[in-house]
Amino acid sequence: MTCSAIRPTILVVDDEPRILESLRDLLEENFEVIASGNGEEALQLLRTAKFAVILADQRMPGLTGDQFLARAQEISDATRILVTGYADINALIRAVNHGQIFTYVPKPWEPAELKVTVFKAAAHAQKVVEQKAAAETVARQQEALAQSETVLRQQTKILQSILDSMGDGVIVADESGKMVLLNPAARQMVGPPADVPQTQWSNTYGIYSPDTMEPYSYSELPLAKALQGEIVDATELYVRNSFRPEGVFVSVNGRPLKDDSGNTKGGVAVIRDITAAKRSADLLRKAKDEAERANHAKSEFLSRMSHELRTPLNSILGFAQVLEMDALTAEQQDSLAHIMKGGQHLLSLINEVLDLARIEAGRLSLSAEPIHLQEVIQEALAFVRPIAQQRNIVVRCDPTLDIERHVKADQQRLRQVFLNLLSNAVKYNVESGRVDISGEARDGGVFRISITDAGHGISEQHQERLFQPFERVGDETLEIEGTGLGLALSRGLMEAMGGRIGVDSKIGHGSTFWIELNAADRPEDALAAAVDEPYAEPRAVYSRHRTILYVEDNRANFRLMERIVAHRRELRLIGAERGRTGLEMAGKHSPDLILLDLHLPDVSGQEILDRLKNDPETAGIPVVIVSADATSGQIDRLLAAGAQSYLTKPLDIASILGLFDKTFTSNLSSRSVNLAESGK
Repeated sequence: MTCSAIRPTILVVDDEPRILESLRDLLEENFEVIASGNGEEALQLLRTAKFAVILADQRMPGLTGDQFLARAQEISDATRILVTGYADINALIRAVNHGQIFTYVPKPWEPAELKVTVFKAAAHAQKVVEQKAAAETVARQQEALAQSETVLRQQTKILQSILDSMGDGVIVADESGKMVLLNPAARQMVGPPADVPQTQWSNTYGIYSPDTMEPYSYSELPLAKALQGEIVDATELYVRNSFRPEGVFVSVNGRPLKDDSGNTKGGVAVIRDITAAKRSADLLRKAKDEAERANHAKSEFLSRMSHELRTPLNSILGFAQVLEMDALTAEQQDSLAHIMKGGQHLLSLINEVLDLARIEAGRLSLSAEPIHLQEVIQEALAFVRPIAQQRNIVVRCDPTLDIERHVKADQQRLRQVFLNLLSNAVKYNVESGRVDISGEARDGGVFRISITDAGHGISEQHQERLFQPFERVGDETLEIEGTGLGLALSRGLMEAMGGRIGVDSKIGHGSTFWIELNAADRPEDALAAAVDEPYAEPRAVYSRHRTILYVEDNRANFRLMERIVAHRRELRLIGAERGRTGLEMAGKHSPDLILLDLHLPDVSGQEILDRLKNDPETAGIPVVIVSADATSGQIDRLLAAGAQSYLTKPLDIASILGLFDKTFTSNLSSRSVNLAESGK
């Protein structure tokens, strides 16, 4: 095996097998990768084998990453890299200050950037080995020089050979500034030494500032500073002259040369060509920028195209439904059914593509609040059970599933995820199969819901493609209808809600798709004490009974408002779960106050507010926004649009009751005038 065939050995230390496997897959093409699950085991490996690079995670049981690297520093010369998140900034600072690491990789890491970092670390490790070997050689030479002149001449030749073979350029100048040594690598960069003063070095050797491309100030050159007794590291310069007309970027270190008394007798500069590294970094940055632009352009295109496709599709489905009302032959009815089926399929595809585009563009509107899990599951099951009954599939909820469990999510989007997973569990099941829904609390305040089918199962290689858009694994043989977007959309929605989604499956043993969300307290529990305490503040006595319309799709939130309103005997609460229903009820009942949620399943709260204020019959009704979105821009925009007030969740009971009292006294006269003007 030649030297060029020898690959550096990397020691990867992480307590998560999945991450170890990912790093092995990423690096093993170029390196020999040895993996370890904990610090103590890794220390044993360091005592028995040589490694070029150590890549260690900060958060591990037992020894943390910085503790492990501190001990590894005493055992091995390997270049050390710490993988850490911003939460571990103190450990990172400690490791840097103590010289324990060469560099660090922030979480979450990008594969390409991580690989470049490891390459740099391996190159640094090799350079350390070379420098260590060179230093040892020089030390032996100095010892030999004291013994005889013959050994002196021999060692001088060895030193010259080392300089000649180095890839880095080396320039040595005496105390007067005369260059007395340039190794071949240095000559290739700046040419032979010229008998010119220091003030002419930049112009003579073509040394420029890499930022301005102006001749570099001679007094700031690393070699000039070294002659003044200063130590200089990693000064970046640009060199372009007749010997390197294409120009090169270099990194220069400067050191003073001193005699035994500490007097400066000269200086040395070591020059490294970093052109390739800079170009690689520039290419990587440009590629990343280009990828982000392409992704944004794709999202914009999909969004626009989805809207454009809806217009002709409206005519197709509309006229098809009109035709359904006519007397048709059996053959015509069959043809019309195909048109409707194809149109609905296309509409579903458009909706899912549009949602994906919104997620990727960061424009998906979500309202994360405590959601009654059992309620959302039952709503999804109401849609799925008829399909399951057609195939004699039993859908069963585990009786141990906590029916009062709440999670932090957007109710509409969580229902959409459950519909996708449950419909897939039915479609990909066997005839007369079963679907089981179960749940369990996990560490870190997370609740997992699992949906298990009795289907054919999914191979590991296909599981990797499941959550990619337009991937329909297994449909080639099963001929099951679908868009191939459901799971990709579900993953995007789960991540947007701060959750996770995954699958466990084996061929012949069915599949279990699971989602994880942060657990939440019931809204009733969180505010029970406040609600049950009588409102002690003095309030006005209402002159008559009042009606409040609450437009809210979350039933738990509506039940909570019922308990709050119960503390005012003169108030009556009516509700609407959809925006359009709320508009109809506002016109029909003419309530004295409207409480409006922003995130509704059919129409946005912003649009509902605009339509209420633009309708003469409802324009005078006070509208109070009730939302979990507490951003100042959102609040200012809706108040400017005509909302009387803006309440943020979680609700403050005293503030709500105070709002009722204020509204039904101060707005009495203006409300009566508005009703009179509208003819009511």
